[in-house]
Amino acid sequence: MSAEKVRSVKLPNRGTPMGVAVMGLMRTGTTLVSDLLTRRGRSLVVSEPNLMGLWDAPLQLKLGRLYREFGLELPALLPKTGEYRTNIEYFDQVVLPELKPLELWGIKCVDLFGWQRLLRIYPPQKLVLCVRDLRAVTISALELVNRMGLVFTDTKRMRDEAWIFARIAYTVQELMALRALPHMVLRYEDLVADPAARDRLAAYCGLDRLGEERLNLAIERETRSGWELAKHGKEITRKALDRYEDEPEGPMRSMAERIWRMFPEYSLAFGYDVPAPKLRIRRHDFCLGSDPGINRIKFQDTEVWNWRGPKQLEPVFGRRRARMIVAANLKPGAVLLDLGCGTAAMRKMLSKASSHLPADVAVRAPLFVTSDIYRGELPPGGEATHVAALGVLEYVDDLEDFLKGLRAYNLPIFVSYYATDDTGDVDRESLGWKNAYRRNELMRMFIAAGFQPAPKWAFDGLQSLFRLIPRQNLARKRPRPRAKIILQGGPRPAAGGKKPAPKAKGKSKKEFEPA
Repeated sequence: MSAEKVRSVKLPNRGTPMGVAVMGLMRTGTTLVSDLLTRRGRSLVVSEPNLMGLWDAPLQLKLGRLYREFGLELPALLPKTGEYRTNIEYFDQVVLPELKPLELWGIKCVDLFGWQRLLRIYPPQKLVLCVRDLRAVTISALELVNRMGLVFTDTKRMRDEAWIFARIAYTVQELMALRALPHMVLRYEDLVADPAARDRLAAYCGLDRLGEERLNLAIERETRSGWELAKHGKEITRKALDRYEDEPEGPMRSMAERIWRMFPEYSLAFGYDVPAPKLRIRRHDFCLGSDPGINRIKFQDTEVWNWRGPKQLEPVFGRRRARMIVAANLKPGAVLLDLGCGTAAMRKMLSKASSHLPADVAVRAPLFVTSDIYRGELPPGGEATHVAALGVLEYVDDLEDFLKGLRAYNLPIFVSYYATDDTGDVDRESLGWKNAYRRNELMRMFIAAGFQPAPKWAFDGLQSLFRLIPRQNLARKRPRPRAKIILQGGPRPAAGGKKPAPKAKGKSKKEFEPA
């Protein structure tokens, strides 16, 4: 939901104190904290009621299960469409009267947009800030997005690596502002490993003991609740503590480290390892500004499916743009093996008649195939008709050997690369890239591996995209029109400030150039 829509909504203005507000980054144990602070008949902390949002009937149906399971006497049926314009109107008029008699009530949010106004409406007597090492947050968020099938759910919202990057950066800035209020810091690492930390939580919120049921988790969709319960059972375990340490080298680990290097202030404030001064990223659109009350990232931008991101080069946003083009160039019925995919975002971008085979160095969801991709160990092709390796080549140890592995599939291949000709001022080592090749060197390696390459040089100003056809296959097929790629919305300034080639008048599509 856009900020403009929120501002047009009439919200309650009176201050009704709530017992506790739990706020933090995603994947920091906030849902667990909500359940620990929930005890039937005494206290209830509601997870993600999205009170700043427009009326959401599916959300209210889900929350209704929580309210009834807890024991609140609420109408069994939702109100008629149009009776309430916003979630907070319904909450204030229907739910709040049932919560007030409790010893403790509160809300939990990881979507921190509009928290200032929310806390003016319901000022919390206690505020719990949930945090975690940013590198572990990033890797855990990748698994959440994949397991819940959140990637690219429609044409308006994107849930991919770029969204994770931007949402973590946005939330970090809001958390740093929230530190100005009286609060308790609860680190995930302490929450799951130290019973004394849970005792401090109970004492801070005025409870003699914590709850033992998972009422908030139980109302989540099965892809979330079933996965969490299968991993941890009904106990609080340490099984997710080593998320970053267990992540193999590659673009996802590099993204996690990059986010950590971007916010040394966060790590210092909450007691985590702080990157050495020489490793810190200081000049970036996403970095903290001098005023902690001003977030340098617009929330509504993070929700736009084709947002180009910061002006600095960020590989996760480049991968998003490359995916759009590849998806537009695959016909219905294609079966795409997606190497090093990170998230299965491509699955929802393909036509319904096509199939997606996600492959990466770690199992991020049940359908993922794993292999040591960046060291040249590629998974079997199976039923694939095409292969994609987007945002991958820069991270491989031996590019020539990797291309030979791609050629062994004997299928059309889509790859992307940031050639040094187009990225002369980019610190490749800082991005975790292991190689640096010019355009002509790339073309020679493609041909030497047995491909006929069709390049689209610097299609977004910095990144090039290639369609590689196995050479022996060319003679078997009749001449066909060159494959076309669709550039969404026409050319725009690329990350890094460079501009793509001018668009020809009267045309809405760009073609791959012949090798």
